[in-house]
Amino acid sequence: MLLLSCTLNRYFMVPRDLVSVLRSEFNEFVISFKSEPYVDKPNIEKIIIHIERVVENILILADFLELSENEKAIAEITAQFHDIGRLQVLSAENTATDFTDHAEASTEYLKTNPLFEKLDEQTQNIIIQVIKNHNKPDLPKKEGEVILFYIKLLRDADKLDAWRSTSEYVNHKSGKPNMAIDLALSEKPYVNPALCKIIIDGGIPDKDDIVTFNDLIVFQMSWIFDLHFKKSFQILNQKQYIRHLYDSLPKNDNVIEIYRMIRIYIENRI
Repeated sequence: MLLLSCTLNRYFMVPRDLVSVLRSEFNEFVISFKSEPYVDKPNIEKIIIHIERVVENILILADFLELSENEKAIAEITAQFHDIGRLQVLSAENTATDFTDHAEASTEYLKTNPLFEKLDEQTQNIIIQVIKNHNKPDLPKKEGEVILFYIKLLRDADKLDAWRSTSEYVNHKSGKPNMAIDLALSEKPYVNPALCKIIIDGGIPDKDDIVTFNDLIVFQMSWIFDLHFKKSFQILNQKQYIRHLYDSLPKNDNVIEIYRMIRIYIENRI
């Protein structure tokens, strides 16, 4: 990662103590969501755990890629605040209703944070653009090398934890909130053949194609084709997340073929 390091360090440095201060800022922010009126809402805890795990994942990837401390700092900030908008829009004090998605809410939170303003303008822009694009269907085509690198890094860290969460759910449904009901999806034991065909033909389906919970499982399996770093594939393979998702599905020719394609794809990248 020497080229990236040179590019980054030529322009800006993250103040040494700012990452820990921002981490404390995040912890202070989520404290209120661990008490009334939020304490009985399991999705709140799920969001907080997810953010913490994505931070862990991105630091593992950063170490594997031998990023500098400055690069790791930027990566950690993007992970720490990538989903804070999910909490922001639930806040009792929040009156804004014009957010189109949680990534937009996350970037707005940062833009109004005095601590964030301690970063130079170029670093702020990198973090904003990375968070803004972490949940988009496709990678942006007009961003530069540095921003694109961090988008890929965050998207990998994010997917790894989403797979972890769904994998744990399908393995231990008992006593957990019903994900299908939470997501307004049908529980019929059915997978849309048209959705499967998109994957088999080399594409990634659109969220609008998802009708059943099993469609969601297959959709998440297709994320493998949007994974970027060797370490991400190694973690995915070690944890067997894809296998757990596959085992939860009704088996037919389409599902079996998709799993076969994914296994070959993973093996070719580790």
